[in-house]
Amino acid sequence: MLLLPRMSLDELKYVAVLAGSIPVGIFLKQTGTLVRGLGATLFGFSLVFATCGFHTLHSLVTIIGTWVIARFLTKHCYNLTLLWTFAYLLFFRLQTFLNLPPPTPFANAVQLLLTLKMVSLAAELQRSYVASISRQVEQTGPTRRNVVLGLIPGLKDMIYYSYCYVGIMTGPFYRYKTYQDWAYETDLNRIPSLRPMLDRLRLGPLYGVAFLLVSRLCPLDYVKTAEFAEQSALYRLFYTSLIFLVFRLRFYVAWTFAECACISAAFGAYPVGAKARPGNGPTQQYYTSGK
Repeated sequence: MLLLPRMSLDELKYVAVLAGSIPVGIFLKQTGTLVRGLGATLFGFSLVFATCGFHTLHSLVTIIGTWVIARFLTKHCYNLTLLWTFAYLLFFRLQTFLNLPPPTPFANAVQLLLTLKMVSLAAELQRSYVASISRQVEQTGPTRRNVVLGLIPGLKDMIYYSYCYVGIMTGPFYRYKTYQDWAYETDLNRIPSLRPMLDRLRLGPLYGVAFLLVSRLCPLDYVKTAEFAEQSALYRLFYTSLIFLVFRLRFYVAWTFAECACISAAFGAYPVGAKARPGNGPTQQYYTSGK
C-alpha cells in the first residue's frame, strides 16, 4: 500500500491559514463596513502574530517608517519608500549574519508582500500629490498643506491595508484603492461569490492529492545521495523535472485556496464596465454605492 508523506508543521499551519480564510471571507462579506475593515485586520494580524511571533515587529516597523515618510516627505515619498523598504528588507534577510534570530518562512512571506504594498501605496500617493498640487498651484501656506494632508492615509488606514488577511502570506498583491473599494462597499453582499468559489475550489483537492503522490514517489532528499549521482543523465533530468512538478503543485494548492479566499469575500469584485485588472483595480470610471 502506498503511504502518503507526512506534512511538516509549517505546511500544516499554511494549510490552516489558507483554509480558515475562506469562511472568514464569507462572514465578512455579510457585515457592514466598520466590522469588515476591523475584522479583516484583526484576523490578518492574528495570523501574522501566531505564525511569526516577535518577528511581527519587522512588519510594524516597516509600516510606521513608510507612514512617517508619507506624512512628512510626501513630495518624494515614492523614491524614499522604495529605499526604506528595500534597505529594511536587506537587513531582514541578513539577520543570520548579524547573529540575530532568523525569521520564520511565514515572516519572510509577509515581509515580501508588505514591501510591495508599501512601495505601491507610496507611488499612488505621490501621483495624487503631484496631480493635486498642479490643480492647487495658486494656493499657498496652510491651504496647500491641508490639501496634501488630505491625501495621506492615516496610520490606522495603513495598518488596516497592510494586515488585511486577504493574501497576507500568499498574495495576490492588490493596491490600496482596491482594498478601500472592498472595505467600504456597502452592497457587497449582493455580489454572488459562493458558486464561483466552489467552482474554483474543486481544483484544490486535485492539486493536493497530486502533490502528496508525486512527493512520495520522488522525494527531494534522493537527489543528495550517491546513488542518484550514479544514474544516467537522462534519468536525472527526468527526476529533476518531477521535483519541479512537486514545487509547482505546492504553489497551485496555495494559490487556489488564496484565490478562493478572495472570491468568498468578493474581494476585488468590480462591475464589468470598470474594466478592472487583477490587483490594479478599475481602469475606467464606474458608479458604486460605497466610498
